[in-house]
Amino acid sequence: MTKRIAIVLGRGLEGCGVSQCARQMQLATGADIFYANDKKWPREKGMDFPTTGFSMEKEWHLYAEKINKEYDLCVVYSIPSATHPDRCQSGFLFFLAALNIRKAFINVDHKQASISRNANLKQVCEKVDVIMTHSLDNPFCKTVGKLGIKTPVVKMGLGFDYDGHRAKYWKPIEEQQSNVVRWIGRTTGWKGPDLMIDFHEKELMDSGFITILEGLEASIGYTSILYRDKGLTDRRKVMNYFRPEKEHGELTKFTPGLYGKEVTGVGAYLYNPYINTDAMHRMSKSGFGSDLYHLAAEMYGNNIENCHAEIIACGAVPIFHRHFCDNIIHKRQGDPVSKCKNTGTIGLDYSNFEQARETIVKLQADTGLRNEWREMAFEFWKEHSDAKETIGEIIELAFSNTSQLESEPTLEDFF
Repeated sequence: MTKRIAIVLGRGLEGCGVSQCARQMQLATGADIFYANDKKWPREKGMDFPTTGFSMEKEWHLYAEKINKEYDLCVVYSIPSATHPDRCQSGFLFFLAALNIRKAFINVDHKQASISRNANLKQVCEKVDVIMTHSLDNPFCKTVGKLGIKTPVVKMGLGFDYDGHRAKYWKPIEEQQSNVVRWIGRTTGWKGPDLMIDFHEKELMDSGFITILEGLEASIGYTSILYRDKGLTDRRKVMNYFRPEKEHGELTKFTPGLYGKEVTGVGAYLYNPYINTDAMHRMSKSGFGSDLYHLAAEMYGNNIENCHAEIIACGAVPIFHRHFCDNIIHKRQGDPVSKCKNTGTIGLDYSNFEQARETIVKLQADTGLRNEWREMAFEFWKEHSDAKETIGEIIELAFSNTSQLESEPTLEDFF
C-alpha cells in the first residue's frame, strides 16, 4: 500500500537546503508540503513548487486534524527557531501532540549553532516516533545524547531526482557559455564563497573566465565574503551587487537585468538570492558550476548537497571542494571520490589553484571533452545518490523502531 505523506516545515519556507530536501521527497513520493508561515523568509519567493502555508500559532489544530484524516506519515523537516513567536513555538508542540499518525523528524542541521537555534528541541524529539539524520557522528547526535532523548535515531541518505532535473534543464553543449563558472549557495563560510572569489581573482580572471556567485544575502556574515581579514582592510576584487558599499564607490544594487551582461577581466560577480527555476536555467547554460560546501569529515554522512546535484543534473561540469571529494565514499566504486575513476568532477581548495585552472582551461577549449566530463559526472553521482533508491530507504526508515546509535556519548564527546 502506498503511504500518503505529509511534509511539515515548522520553521517555514526558508528557501535553503531543507526546503529543497523536502521538494525532492515531494517529487519522488507525491507528498504534500505544509509550512508554518508565522515568520517570513527572504528566500521564500524563490521556492516555486506546490506548498500550503498556515499559521502554526492560530491554525495548528485545523491542520493536525487534516493530516490525521488524509495521511499515513508525517515527516517533519524543520522545527520553529527560538526567534519565532512564542505562540508559534508552543503551537508546534500542540500540533505534534495532536497527530495520531506515524511521525518522523529529519534533522538536516550541520552545525551546533544551527542546532541550538531550534526551539524546544528535546520536546519535539520526544513527540515523534523516529529521528533521522545524515550522520551518526555529528553534533546533532551528540546533542540527542546530552539531552537524554530516547527516541530511536537512524542514519539516512539524501536523494535527488537526477533524471527529472536533467529532462527539465539540460542543454546541448553548444548552447553553453563555456567560459562561465557559476557558484550557487548562500552567505555562509562552509559553502566556500570566499574560496570561489579568490580562485577567480588569482587564476580565472586573467584566463578569460567570468565567475558569478548567486544566492548571497546581505546578512551579518557578509564581510567575510568581501574581506580577507577581520580588520576589513584586505578587500577582495569583486563586482559587488549583493551588498554595495558606498565607501568603495558601489552604488548599484542587484537587479535581474544584470544577468547575461557580465564581462571578462573583472572580479567575480556577487548576486542576490534567486528564483530556483531561473537559476537552474542559467546554470544549464554555464560551462562550469560550483558548490564548495565543506565540513568536518564526520559530518558529511556520505551525502551530497542539493546544490551539488542541481549543478550536475543541469549539465555544468561540477567544481566541488577537495575536502568533500576526499571524504565522500562512492556507493558503487567504494573509494573516496577523489580516488575514483570517471568522476567528471574537479576538486578545488587553496592548495591546487593552478592544477584546477589548467583542467578548467583545457575543458573550456575542448567542447567534446567537456561534454564527456559532464556526462561522466551525471552517471557517477546518479549512481551515488539517485532518489529512486534513497527516498524509498528514507520511507522505510521512517517506520523503524530500532535506534542505530550504538552507545551513549561520554563527557569527552562534548569538550
